[in-house]
Amino acid sequence: MNLVLVGGGENGVQIAEALHRSHNVTVIDVDESRAEAFEQLDVRFMRGNGADPDDLRAANADKATAFIACTLNDDINVLSCLAAKGMGAKETMAFVTRERYVAAFRQRGAMESIGLSIDRILWPQRTLAHQIVEIVRVPRALDTATFANGRIKMVEYRLTASDPYLGETLDRTTLPDGVLVVGVVRRDDFIVPTGTTVLSEGDKVVFMGTNDAVRRLEGRFAPSRRRQRVAVIGGGNVGFMVAEELQEYGVDLTVIESDAGRAEKLATHLPRVLVLRGDGTDLELLEQERIEDADVIVAVTSDDATNLLVSLLGKQLGIPKVITRVGRSRNRRLFERVGIEAPLTPRTAAVQEVLNWLKLDHVDHLASIEDRAEVMEVTFPYGASPGEVRELGAPTNSLIGAIVRKNRALVPRGDTVIQPGDHLFLITTPDNVASVEAWLERHERGRSA
Repeated sequence: MNLVLVGGGENGVQIAEALHRSHNVTVIDVDESRAEAFEQLDVRFMRGNGADPDDLRAANADKATAFIACTLNDDINVLSCLAAKGMGAKETMAFVTRERYVAAFRQRGAMESIGLSIDRILWPQRTLAHQIVEIVRVPRALDTATFANGRIKMVEYRLTASDPYLGETLDRTTLPDGVLVVGVVRRDDFIVPTGTTVLSEGDKVVFMGTNDAVRRLEGRFAPSRRRQRVAVIGGGNVGFMVAEELQEYGVDLTVIESDAGRAEKLATHLPRVLVLRGDGTDLELLEQERIEDADVIVAVTSDDATNLLVSLLGKQLGIPKVITRVGRSRNRRLFERVGIEAPLTPRTAAVQEVLNWLKLDHVDHLASIEDRAEVMEVTFPYGASPGEVRELGAPTNSLIGAIVRKNRALVPRGDTVIQPGDHLFLITTPDNVASVEAWLERHERGRSA
């Protein structure tokens, strides 16, 4: 595949890292100093403007199988994709930060009516905002995700001394029917659990199961379901979308925004939210507004340093859950090391969406688990023979967390029979795609042999 990327920033680097080993990748950026980030990759870097037709021709955009514009400038991304499409690029994707572009380029939208199209518009901030809302809604959860149109749910907790499931091997642990432990984050390691795994205080444990079963599990970690108090620091696009969605769930919500004009606009568009103009790092303001009474504080300004300081203040005030936006992926480990347990970056989910859109392999990359593991969806080959989980095994360093069969979700046990056509939800490490594909091919050949 010939891939052309416009933008040599973090988005471009992460996409190139994921694809350069098996595909031809060309990166265009106006800043020649960004070439350094690609020196260890098998990538062609070209100084140029992605919206300039001459530079696009020099990058062979007309022959691109896929063309992705992922700069931080919406206008450049959109113009680049339109130009590349006009020159002959087969598929185009533009990263955007504003809803108006999402609306303009949707199917039968304003742009299509005048003959302009981009195959995919990606809005990472919207994905991040929805992820934050889902984490807020589950008390104590560090992360949460749903799959298979809501039939399957994943949730992550850090275990404390008073929590259930401590000190016993998993094969002797009584979980709600329909729930499995599918991952354990212990310090810097991700553990794919087995029956002999023992959960310890301080572990971050990832559970997966049917929606109803996980709801019962949530009750064991946070039995009381009172009205939550949430403070959002930063009223930019992400903060606004978080507040807009949370106000529909009856949350007692406060938003603190430093810009007067932006604060006024937020107050107009969020009638059920208390909007304060102020500095979210001002401890006196936080104490004055009794932010320490909040159940959750969400730091989503556009500056990592500010978000880090807000998060540390939140922990100092004793707020039980701190959720933080991390703009630069390399800063995530720093946030974790100082005790911030839910640092989220929009770029991780964005790269997964890119990989799924390109359909480069036989797996769907659904979600990341702390950048250490991921959830993949695969289809058990129609030509394979059915068999029990304990007989068929699983790909190396992987675990089958759930199965969807004819719109019915189930959590497998050792004697569960996997049928051809079953959708399997695997938890594995990001570098394990080849093992997953080899496992599928082996079972496909087993039937035909």
